[in-house]
Amino acid sequence: MRNKNIFSCGLLIMILIYPLLSQASDPFAGLPDPTHYKKNTPKKVVKKIIRKPLTLQSTLISEDSSYAIINGKQIAIGGRIEGAKLLSINPFDVVVEQNGKTITLELLSTDVMRQNARMTNED
Repeated sequence: MRNKNIFSCGLLIMILIYPLLSQASDPFAGLPDPTHYKKNTPKKVVKKIIRKPLTLQSTLISEDSSYAIINGKQIAIGGRIEGAKLLSINPFDVVVEQNGKTITLELLSTDVMRQNARMTNED
């Protein structure tokens, strides 16, 4: 009976001590489980670039250089603004390339130019 009690006590001690010994020999003990998903994981922040619409305000054409005023900034041919590249400058419009598309920005709307032409022809 005494041997049975000693065996039971030894077994109980091993059961209690084994978790402590296993952590000491485990090099990965204490590291977070990589397969465990936490609900409070911060979400990836995606920065969205908001571009202003392009507004042609003026054109300056001379023999030496040409500039366009777009969104209040002076831009030369080849210059960039709001992700658009200025391709050409004409007296009343400019041509830009933005996102692979060619866009014409007019200084005056077509309606205003037609109305102005009619008024000039009537005089």
